[in-house]
Amino acid sequence: MISIVIRNKNEAKALENVLSILTKVYPDDYSEIILVDNYSTDDSVSIAEKYKCKVVYIKDFSYGGATNVGIETAKSDYVLLLSSHAIPIGKCFFKNTLYALENRENVAGIRYINSIENYKRAIENDFKVIEPLKYGLMTGCALVNRDVWMQFKFDEKLPFSEDKEWSERVVNNGFEILDLNETFFYFIKRSQKSNILRYKNETISEYLLHKKKHQSVVVIVANFFKKIIFINTKNYFKTVIHDILILKTRMDIYRELKK
Repeated sequence: MISIVIRNKNEAKALENVLSILTKVYPDDYSEIILVDNYSTDDSVSIAEKYKCKVVYIKDFSYGGATNVGIETAKSDYVLLLSSHAIPIGKCFFKNTLYALENRENVAGIRYINSIENYKRAIENDFKVIEPLKYGLMTGCALVNRDVWMQFKFDEKLPFSEDKEWSERVVNNGFEILDLNETFFYFIKRSQKSNILRYKNETISEYLLHKKKHQSVVVIVANFFKKIIFINTKNYFKTVIHDILILKTRMDIYRELKK
């Protein structure tokens, strides 16, 4: 069987969506649902308890830390990591996951197909992840082999991309990451503040993992002025032209309907 681990903070509405679908569509396909909660102040915990989830807490949150806490708590050999905003699709999602793992002891994890580019790449590579630091697990929806995790824990210091770093580490130690042609919905509407924080964490992790040299202050400032003066102006005129075309089309529609 499979344990499900969901990382969460103040995502009560999204969590209710995920749990209601999991318990209705897949009641016999998993052994437990574990909520790793970062001390939510909304109704997240009460919703989790309503759906009979096991709730554990993490105070000093990091994505890697929350993932480690969840897998440590899990009792199954395989753990499906989910975001509060991700839901597996298809009645055979879990069954096909276990089928893909039959007689394959060397698999550390599974990445689920989430785009046409991902699907084409998977076909070309016989459904094995070849560049794990770039195309490794996405822990918004990914499966982890708990036995492999016992040897290789997730990095708790990285602000982001802990899933890609783990993927590269296990592959470098002789394990495989599979691409599986099952999929999931990822639904989230972030605030501007949340998007900026995500951008910050993604960028820091990108430079740390790929050992890149960061841009100088001069380049950063120059890029800023390039964007606000040239790129934004160009985008403004594109928007104006688009709106003019929409206006023309609406007038055409009006004339057609008046005939």
